Order: sequence, then C-alpha cells, then structure tokens
Amino acid sequence: MNFRGGFRVGRGDESDSTLPTIHSDTIYGAIVYHAFKHSDKAEDFAKNLKVSSLIFLKKSDKKERLLVPKPLSYNVLDPEDEDSKKGDFKKLKKANYVFLDSLKDYTSIEKAMESVCEESPVEVSRIPRNTLDRVTNSSNLYFVEVAFVKESFTPVVLAEFPDEYEELFKASVRSLGDSGLGGDSTYGYGLFDADFEEAPFLSEEGKYYLSLSLFIPSVEERRRLNEGFYKVVRRRGVKKDVMKVKKELHYIQEGSVFPFKPVGRGVLKIEDYFVQTSPLCVAFGGDAS
Repeated sequence: MNFRGGFRVGRGDESDSTLPTIHSDTIYGAIVYHAFKHSDKAEDFAKNLKVSSLIFLKKSDKKERLLVPKPLSYNVLDPEDEDSKKGDFKKLKKANYVFLDSLKDYTSIEKAMESVCEESPVEVSRIPRNTLDRVTNSSNLYFVEVAFVKESFTPVVLAEFPDEYEELFKASVRSLGDSGLGGDSTYGYGLFDADFEEAPFLSEEGKYYLSLSLFIPSVEERRRLNEGFYKVVRRRGVKKDVMKVKKELHYIQEGSVFPFKPVGRGVLKIEDYFVQTSPLCVAFGGDAS
C-alpha cells in the first residue's frame, strides 16, 4: 500500500486522536464492503478471507525487511537478569515492531533488542482545522491527529484467501484505495495505491505462535489463554452506508504469543455484516532459536 497522504483511524473515544496503525478488523470490514459491490460471490469470499493488521517493509541497504508486531512476551523479560542488564528495557517496551527474519525465542533483553526496529514507521501529526458558525460567523480552530508513514517504510497487509477469489480481492482493494481506508476520506486521508505480490513465507512450525491479526478465541482457546502473553482490546466500528455503530467486540491484540496456534472462531455474521475472528500467525522459537 502506498498512501497518498496520511490516514486517520479512531480510537473509539469520540476524540480527534488517531491510532498509529490500522487493525485487521477495520481492513477486513472495508475490503468485504467493497467486495459486495463487485460480485455476487462476496459472501463466500468474506467467509474465506483473513487479513493481517497493518505491518511494514523497512527499506535499508538496497533491501527490504518485513516488520511484524513485537511479541508481547518480550515485555515480560526480567530487567534484573544478568544477561538482560546489558539491554535497554525501556526501548524494548516502547518498540512496536520486530524484523521477521530475526524473530526468535529470546530470553534476555539484550538479545531481544537485536530483532527490534527502534524507529517507529509512523509519525502522528496534529493538523489544524477551522469551523465557521453559520449564525455568528465566528470561527473555531481545532486540531486533529493524522498518521503519516515515514519515507523509509512501506505499509503492507497480508491476506489469505482461496485462489479463485484473487481478482475479486484485487478489485476490492483497488476500490478501497480510491474511496479511503479509515476516517475522513473527504479530506484525502486513507487513500492509497495498491501493489500486489506473493506473500513471504511465514513459518508454521515453532515453539510459539505470534498473531498478526486481532482475533476472538474459541471456547477451548479461552481456557488456554493464560498459557500465553496477550492483551485484550475493545473494538467497534460504524456501518458506512447508514452510519450505525456496530456491536462492540473484545479481541485478542496482534502481537500476542501462545504455545499453540490460535484458530479463532472463523468468520462471524452479526446482523448484516461479517467479522473476522481468526488470525494470521507466524511461528517462531524452538531449536532455531
């Protein structure tokens, strides 16, 4: 994805702030919305589509390295451990992404920092706006936050779907790019041009599994959540056509780590819209670490 400007994604608190990323539920819902405009097979497509949250390619030394969410297991490394005292725990906690090619089961802060991308891919800026009172003609200056992707990073979304829906996927994403992902598309935010490539190899065998998407665990998985490292986020969106607030859902955040591969609850249909609850994952750890 190549954003033509910045993007704005609400935090759900009715403020003018923005998240520095775009979660998979927003991306999935937007793609499916456009798929229904293109094909009568959109419902089956929606039931078989999985997407990641926004991740990034980092350009350096004439090559590109894929960034994935930092494993939350890194945040509980012991800063008092003898091997960890050489590392910087504050930098490790602050970082949001790690390089996929150096993702391992690290046991010390010093080692974990070897995989971390310390630079944030996104810069959030405050943009001034002005409203005019039609009665008094007085103006009111206020600010909104907009996230801009830095020049050395390329935003990426990974997607998984049956081959038969490749053209529908591409058409839906292109259509989404022209209408805007996230909020305030009338201001030019969220517009992007899309390039499509085969997804990089994601390891499916390892000691741990890192989620690249939000997901809702199955009943069996809920019993095992405390075996891993995770955060819960509350999410709700707005139905674009009627501006109706969707049902609030609780997701396990991307970057969560478990000793089993999460499968979620598949695709749920709530009223007349679809929700992705199954994550894309990458395995790491074990003998390779």
